[in-house]
Amino acid sequence: MNVLITCAGRRASLLRSFQVAAHPLGLRVLAADCDPLAPACLLADRAFPVPKVDDPAYLAALLAIARAQEVDLIVPTNDHELPGLADHEDLFREAGIRLALSTTGFVGLCMDKWELGERLRAEGIQVPVSWLPGQTVPPLPERLFVKPRDGSASLDSYPCRLEDLEPLLTLVPRPLIQEFLEGPEITVDALMDWEGRLVHYVPRERIRTLAGESIQSVTLDRPDLDPWIERTLAVCSRLGARGPLNIQAFLTRSGPVLTEINPRFGGGFPLTRAAGGDYPAWLLALARGEAVPSHLGQYRRGLYMTRFYVELFLESPSW
Repeated sequence: MNVLITCAGRRASLLRSFQVAAHPLGLRVLAADCDPLAPACLLADRAFPVPKVDDPAYLAALLAIARAQEVDLIVPTNDHELPGLADHEDLFREAGIRLALSTTGFVGLCMDKWELGERLRAEGIQVPVSWLPGQTVPPLPERLFVKPRDGSASLDSYPCRLEDLEPLLTLVPRPLIQEFLEGPEITVDALMDWEGRLVHYVPRERIRTLAGESIQSVTLDRPDLDPWIERTLAVCSRLGARGPLNIQAFLTRSGPVLTEINPRFGGGFPLTRAAGGDYPAWLLALARGEAVPSHLGQYRRGLYMTRFYVELFLESPSW
């Protein structure tokens, strides 16, 4: 059994964590990307070029690589590839390949922030008050936040004043208008098995972010948050969450307000792993058909992470 990390890009820490889990078992960790200078591809046991995710040939290229390299587990990392992979999960399953990915219904829900908010609100989970352009609504609050309904990596996402809203709407594709939230921003990394049973989670505060990714954060010691986290994850499971999951929220005066769900590994996952969440090893066990026991509550509190750049030098690109 080998592992293939797709859209590997700069996910070097994630790739290395899979190598730590896989190499003692005699397994290889492969990478695929369209960029011949993608750092994770340079560190993988072997790397492969693929078309861009919006190319109709992308999925066929992944499937061909996985078959030829005896891959049993594919770990997708890019939001834009998730819907296509989820929709064609049966093709990979027929080839004996497991996707570390939620069901197509849950992935589709997470990709539309308006629909996600409406569904979670109906489930009793507090989400930001939101509006779509052109809706007949009461007077909007003075402070707002605008982002794309299907956005990723905080691209085209802006706080704004009400007076600046109209011109901003012309700059944001498929805009979603939300109330501006105040309070610490937290992220929860979680892992579920193939049946949706919660295996583990780690909450962490995002101290500093860059391009939507946490570069400084700390694991939380907040047992008061556990009921909210577990209730939220139970809803996610019921809606089809499987494998790695990343949820984001603000701790406001009225309690946690959930803003995003990413059905993939979060960018700050290295902190979760360092704190005790060995999701790569547990995913490999699940892919081998083994039962993974619950590890709820087993993580190191008050562990900080801060990031820096590391350079790689080479005489020529990978392909």
